[in-house]
Amino acid sequence: MTTLDLAEPESPRRKLNDELVQLARSLSEVGPNINLVARRTSRFKESVRYRYHKFFLEKGITVQAVPNYAKLGFKRLVLIAKLARGLDGNAKLIFNALAETCYLHSFTRVMLRGDYTIHVAVPAELRDQCAEIYRNLHEQGLFAELEVLEFDEFRNPPMKPEFYNFVRGSWNFDWSSAKCEASRPNMNSRPRVERYDKTDILILKELEIDAGRKLVKMSESSGLKVGTLEFHYRDHVEARGLVNGYRLVWQGTRYDHERQLAVSRKDLYIELTIILKGCAQGEMAELMALLNRTPFIWSEAYGAAYCAEIFLPNYAIFSFLEYLDEFANKVGDKMRILVMDQSRAVRFVISHPLFDGSAKKWRLSETDVLNSVGSLVPIVTKSAAGS
Repeated sequence: MTTLDLAEPESPRRKLNDELVQLARSLSEVGPNINLVARRTSRFKESVRYRYHKFFLEKGITVQAVPNYAKLGFKRLVLIAKLARGLDGNAKLIFNALAETCYLHSFTRVMLRGDYTIHVAVPAELRDQCAEIYRNLHEQGLFAELEVLEFDEFRNPPMKPEFYNFVRGSWNFDWSSAKCEASRPNMNSRPRVERYDKTDILILKELEIDAGRKLVKMSESSGLKVGTLEFHYRDHVEARGLVNGYRLVWQGTRYDHERQLAVSRKDLYIELTIILKGCAQGEMAELMALLNRTPFIWSEAYGAAYCAEIFLPNYAIFSFLEYLDEFANKVGDKMRILVMDQSRAVRFVISHPLFDGSAKKWRLSETDVLNSVGSLVPIVTKSAAGS
């Protein structure tokens, strides 16, 4: 791996990169608000804007708002599912329908296997019902195979910009020293669920699509008055912590909502999903510590089982497997590592159509799910009618 002119700590290149690391940290805290970032970093806003475009946007690093699903009262399901024979060509349409009706949040195809990992972000009070609906879809013929994993907590670890060379676009990470470092999130902390309404959910949706979206643009998109949005953004979304910071999409994989297609840099990064199931609490804690010491973990869900999304530079895959080798041999078949197809992946925004603004409650209707999917896959409605 390349290194950062360590022999010349005050070189212009090193100084520039240090400033870009500072910029990255500010972006992850307040998003792409150039004026605010300029004040926080004591830089001219023209300079901040130039560097943001040149060293982030032009290199495929975008900024995305992250809804605080814990404060919204959501839980996470991860499904390992294989569509019934003949349905793979309609996967995107089927999963789009489930995103609109059954809280599907993302899907990615598993390479060499033909199944999918599906993330479902669902209100806690609807989790059991939601899981049961997906199991019913399996029984009615939509899925040939289905495994449902339930998790209590979900988090997106922030980027560790100190390991990234923004000037060269490469990572600087010492695998040999990683095992000596202590780094593991608190598995027992969960913030209280906050109050929110339909306007707050619409703001979260707009920020997920474009973290730099101005209130005027949100107004045009949502049909709400700018003053209403400004009040809700300040007094609800910000004051109650409904946005859990901003993540730098450094691996370049994202879904372009305007063009409705997946954008990836699979020539630069390999995506892995790591699942640990049937393990002791100490084994889960050890794996979490190992993965969180690296800068390549993108998300993790944990509870009775554990699931992590990892993006690795192509040149680091062997080092990563070597890094996990001892742990993998210890836990054996409890751990699975899946290689993902980034070109067949979509991440959706928060399920805003399922929030009832009048009742201020989330809703879930199995009839709506079956009708939506059944219009695409007749086998589901036929099976449902015969059951």
